[in-house]
Amino acid sequence: MIRITTLYRLSLALLLAASVTACGTDSSSSGGSSGSGGSGFSLRVTDAPFTDIERLDITFREVRLRKADGDWIVIPTGELANATIEIAGLQGTKTANLLENVDVPEGDYTELRLIVEDPAKIELTGGGSVDLEIPSGSTSGLKIKGDFMVVDGKPTVLVIDFDLLRAVNITGGPTPKYMFNPVLRLIKGNAFGHARGMIDGSLLTAASCSDMIDTTFNAVYVFKGHNVTPDDITNRNDDVDPFTTSKIVLEDGAYKYEAAFLPAGDYTIAFTCNADKEDLKADDDLKFFGTKNITIKVNDTLFL
Repeated sequence: MIRITTLYRLSLALLLAASVTACGTDSSSSGGSSGSGGSGFSLRVTDAPFTDIERLDITFREVRLRKADGDWIVIPTGELANATIEIAGLQGTKTANLLENVDVPEGDYTELRLIVEDPAKIELTGGGSVDLEIPSGSTSGLKIKGDFMVVDGKPTVLVIDFDLLRAVNITGGPTPKYMFNPVLRLIKGNAFGHARGMIDGSLLTAASCSDMIDTTFNAVYVFKGHNVTPDDITNRNDDVDPFTTSKIVLEDGAYKYEAAFLPAGDYTIAFTCNADKEDLKADDDLKFFGTKNITIKVNDTLFL
């Protein structure tokens, strides 16, 4: 277990995958600024982006914290710093506050749940809007397993990463449905770093790209370990999936990327301009280029 004792803007970094299943909660009690024996608890949100989504607004109704003894602390809408958060714009190291210095009881915790409004609204990169269905989002909520500790009188900050590229499933048919199968990562501790870099823009309009536009369907895939052969996302245990992904964006005349909140260690990064071909239920023919090994150090940004 990690004792969290220091508050910085982005001070947390152990990433855990989580999924949503329909189940109820146990007995609960309320958190809030009027409680006693608690600490300033903050919760922030970030996003590993999905290239087809221009904007995604998620409305939060409650945050539930499960204590190690099984009791639930319920933080209602009135205690939230922002009830509605635009997720898709929170790329790289950007975050938005969901909770800010809320008083919760001291102790060990094992789970977070986010009760959200279903459906959410998506604005697509190519124009138009669709509903994003979030199964059980308004009932049992989005579930994130992970141990953390709240210490009396000391601030605690957690960050939740919404990995939209791995979480948004699009069904086929004349009227496609957008379904949210959450891949959420709980970031805590301080053993993380970031990687930032630029690439040659001519690579984004090559014949192997999905189109000849330099600002669409371009992404960075980050895999754990060195010398990994890059592959598409399948969410299967028998395949190699990226640890995280990031967009390539045109900024100040340069094509930049930022892979953020990476635990210290070795990674392989690769680039693709075929991100629109990503189908979570199939093996896709994504063309990768510029594959390289990197090593992330604690509290450091690697410039490539």
